[in-house]
Amino acid sequence: MSQNVDLIALARTVVGSGPDVARSIQSTPRQVPSPVRTYTTIGLVLGLLSIGAGLAIQTDRTLGVVLTCIVYFIGVSQGGVMFSVAQTAALGRWGRPFKRIAESFVVMLPILYLLWIVFLLAGGLHIYEWTHEPMHGHKAIWLQPGFFVARQVVCLGVLFLLSLTFVRNSLRPDMGVAAEALGSRAPAWWGRITLGWKGRDAEIEDAYQRNIKLAPVMIVTYALVFTLFAVDAVMSLAPHWYANMFPAWIFVSSFWVSVSWICLFAVIGGKWMQIDHLIGRTHFHDLGKLMFALCIFWAYTFFAQLLPIWYGNMPEETSYLLLRLYTDTWSPLSKVVVSMCFLIPFTVLLSRGIKKLPRSLAGVAVVISLGVFLERFTLVMPQVWKEDSLPIGPLEVGILIGFVSLFVRVVTTFLAQVPPIPVSDPFMNPNPSDVHIHAGGDHHGHAHA
Repeated sequence: MSQNVDLIALARTVVGSGPDVARSIQSTPRQVPSPVRTYTTIGLVLGLLSIGAGLAIQTDRTLGVVLTCIVYFIGVSQGGVMFSVAQTAALGRWGRPFKRIAESFVVMLPILYLLWIVFLLAGGLHIYEWTHEPMHGHKAIWLQPGFFVARQVVCLGVLFLLSLTFVRNSLRPDMGVAAEALGSRAPAWWGRITLGWKGRDAEIEDAYQRNIKLAPVMIVTYALVFTLFAVDAVMSLAPHWYANMFPAWIFVSSFWVSVSWICLFAVIGGKWMQIDHLIGRTHFHDLGKLMFALCIFWAYTFFAQLLPIWYGNMPEETSYLLLRLYTDTWSPLSKVVVSMCFLIPFTVLLSRGIKKLPRSLAGVAVVISLGVFLERFTLVMPQVWKEDSLPIGPLEVGILIGFVSLFVRVVTTFLAQVPPIPVSDPFMNPNPSDVHIHAGGDHHGHAHA
């Protein structure tokens, strides 16, 4: 039997004998919880006021914080899409219950794309050193404002368009299947996504074929575009410094922090989305193992940059580290970053039990999410803020709260309007070829498929 036929057969069992997705379908659409609406509205107002006041009082400092937030949340949002892409490319099953949460991050990409372009065109380039001093050689060509903005518009635009296409392909069969169950309760705008509906089995197969072909293209594009984004948006703040591992460090840690945000949405919003019965301890255990592995990879890429700079001892490279690791202003924060991005999650996630406890795992996810933000802050702000004091105060907190509020509000609004679980995805079912060994009561050790 071909793989395509197998997929069709499995898909027919999803709403029937497969996972119980009926609760999730029937709860769609749902209202965004009142506390979320209230607190995110307050947070958005606080963020806007902080940016306005900061631009009037300390422009460069404010632009640096805004840049940090844009870089951080572009990484989180794109990383969520890549989680779904990875599950698709690997034919993974364990992460499918988290798939729609991960895909929901895509709705932030157009907003962040516009914010990034507005930032660059409305004076944000001012904080880049190369706009004030002459560059030589290839950097004189590469670091030109017009060329800089143009490649950001084109390259990020291509990646974000691919991401939106991938998520649309994923949503189409789910919306069609859910609409059959909801009838007139299905949101009218779903019709624009499911236009030309060809039937459940055909749509499931078409969506699978489109995304299984698109997934490897997106993986390669993500690596290339985020390499460029990391070099342009962050590394070029110090135009005379470079590190070959830096782009990989940025795009892998972006994927890592997105996994932490997925965990937070699953733990906090699982009951609201009516998916808590579909995400058990084994799912969180697997998610925790991924967080643990990426924690180790973060440390590896960090050390892989630190070691050659240390033994090479070249001034154009060591000055970047000396500023962050040995000055009184930035050294304490760098130690906090290493603790929150490696020492704490590595130590805690060694425990198998903690990875199976949703709230405990969510606590680790908070540490990782904040730790990666502070890491981005430590990469950006020393090139912008030249004073002896550490620039962490009400201004930075207010702007961060504003961006977090925007992210949470946009994502929850999207999740309120779509099936919160991939209800038509055949990979939500257990693999019929899996072998399960039942300990006890089976003295001959028979395997049961």
